[in-house]
Amino acid sequence: MRGISRTILAVAVIVLVVIVGAVAVLMQPPTPTITTTTTTTTATTTTATTSTTITTTTATTTTATTTTVTTSPTTTTTTIKPPNPDTLVQETIGEPDYVDPAVDYETAGGEIIMNVYETLMWYDGESATKVIPWLAESYQMSADGKSYTFTLRKGIKFHDGTPFNAKAVNYSIVRAILIADPNGPAWMLGPLKGAEELMYSIQDGVATQDDVAAWLASKPIEVLDEYTVRMNLDYPYSPWLSVLAYTVTAIVSPTYVEAHGGIVVGEHNEWMDRHAEAGTGPYILKSWEPNVLTLVRNDAYWGGPKGNIKPVLKTVIIKGVADANTRLLDLLKGDADFAYVPVTHIDQLIDMTTWFNEKKIVVKPEVADKVRVTGPYETFNLDFIAFNLNIKDEITKQPAAFQPFRDIRVRKAFVYAFDIDQYLRDVVKYFAIQPNGPVPKGMFGYNPSIPTQQYNLTKAKELLLQAGPDLGFSPQNPKTMTLYYNTGNLAREKAALLIASAINSLNVGLVIQVVPLDWPAFLAKQRARALPFFVLGWAPDYVDPDDYLIPFGHGQKGTFPIVIGYNNPELNTLIEQQAVEADPVKRQAIIDQIVNTLNSEYIYLWTAQATARHVERTWVKGWYYNPAYPGNYFATISKG
Repeated sequence: MRGISRTILAVAVIVLVVIVGAVAVLMQPPTPTITTTTTTTTATTTTATTSTTITTTTATTTTATTTTVTTSPTTTTTTIKPPNPDTLVQETIGEPDYVDPAVDYETAGGEIIMNVYETLMWYDGESATKVIPWLAESYQMSADGKSYTFTLRKGIKFHDGTPFNAKAVNYSIVRAILIADPNGPAWMLGPLKGAEELMYSIQDGVATQDDVAAWLASKPIEVLDEYTVRMNLDYPYSPWLSVLAYTVTAIVSPTYVEAHGGIVVGEHNEWMDRHAEAGTGPYILKSWEPNVLTLVRNDAYWGGPKGNIKPVLKTVIIKGVADANTRLLDLLKGDADFAYVPVTHIDQLIDMTTWFNEKKIVVKPEVADKVRVTGPYETFNLDFIAFNLNIKDEITKQPAAFQPFRDIRVRKAFVYAFDIDQYLRDVVKYFAIQPNGPVPKGMFGYNPSIPTQQYNLTKAKELLLQAGPDLGFSPQNPKTMTLYYNTGNLAREKAALLIASAINSLNVGLVIQVVPLDWPAFLAKQRARALPFFVLGWAPDYVDPDDYLIPFGHGQKGTFPIVIGYNNPELNTLIEQQAVEADPVKRQAIIDQIVNTLNSEYIYLWTAQATARHVERTWVKGWYYNPAYPGNYFATISKG
């Protein structure tokens, strides 16, 4: 993912013509025109009133929204009869950015997509490392590892009645590449023949109709017959099957998309951004009102590869409820079946003495007949603070006058100023461990010998006093900086307040204010490169270190380097080398070099690798945990 230029090419694609056999797939767009799109995001502000024992300066806030991660239960019995047994209500802290699989790149939208749409490959139940043919019946990889041929399942239909076939597969993946959202997940499709170069040119606004036609003629995807499709890569890429399990490769109905705006190169489809009723999955998005999304069952669902997935719930209602106390009360009253209960409130449900002493979750007797809390589950989720080396003004798009994080002394000082032990103990209550870099523990590529970042407030002050005269701040001439997090995520809020309080206490001439933003406003400001630094998390797209090294380290493709202005060409090369290295020993050595380089430059403050738990009413059945899922899979769940 690149996004060097926000100028995009608006080439209206009217028809995708798929010619079987040796003849290439051709796009037939009209003559392209170049347009410039500018988006201005506004947010209503209110006074921040969050209660915390960590003090900092007062800031303004916006209306609440965010995403969450959930997890898997053991079975218990209850005599309480569930209300509305055909309907499940989930209360969380946000709503999606989009629900179009070609562009959505966050967990709230991912949860909708994984229930509405399906992919050629997907996860086998609770396993995050085993992907199996899903819409595909089988596959074959060429001897050189550069071609994958998929035989597709027959008799499956999209929600609109269109048959699922090889043309639909081609259409869906080509569509994501042609949209080429620089802030979206299409970068994962870069290994497809010529796809990366084409997406770069689309994002830079220089692609032409001839470029698109030439790319299609090079046969990155070949439709061999109605139920056989071949994908051709530029190089062997071992995570490819896992990439095909991510939502960006979800197969959409070409008929439906063409009836609702079709494909425009370099642009979103506004209808698809907010509607999800063109898949083959067990549910359909019926409506999306502010903070309320309603899914309804697909009664014609084909049953999954083993034929055993038969959705019971007729309706799933997902509500965004910002206040944790309200979510907890609704859960205990039975108005919600699932609820996101942050670690800051989990002590109201479980015995914390047992948890701290034994790391065992035991529900308190007074709520045990109502609530089930399960876990802990190992996740691959990383929370971090990112430092922006090229802060921009959100309105003018020009670089800001004050660029403190271009100085490594400032970045290093902020890392030293974070009391990780206090954070793990008092904030996340040991439902996390301290990461030592961008590769999470439990995944190939993690090296426990790489040291973690250290807390040293004395060194932090020394570094900031050294940097101040060069950057123009001092106790007599203070500069104010803003640290952002997404509203409703209390752990991230307290991480922000913790580091702000530490820096403010040093009296070196930097004053940190903490500001929450609702999820869409946060993403908009991030994409505008206007967040000086921010607290965020990363969940896996596919279970391979490549999915962490690129987003955190690659200056041309990476999600975060792009928005914080970090680009180390030598690191980019190493990241590309590890992706194609087949020898695990050699690959590990390259990964170690990448992690050590990134850590030595102090681009990120690694705050936590989460340990998950799941909270539900005792009448819920069939939920399970998979750390690769962006949310809950509702097709296996029932109430009773």
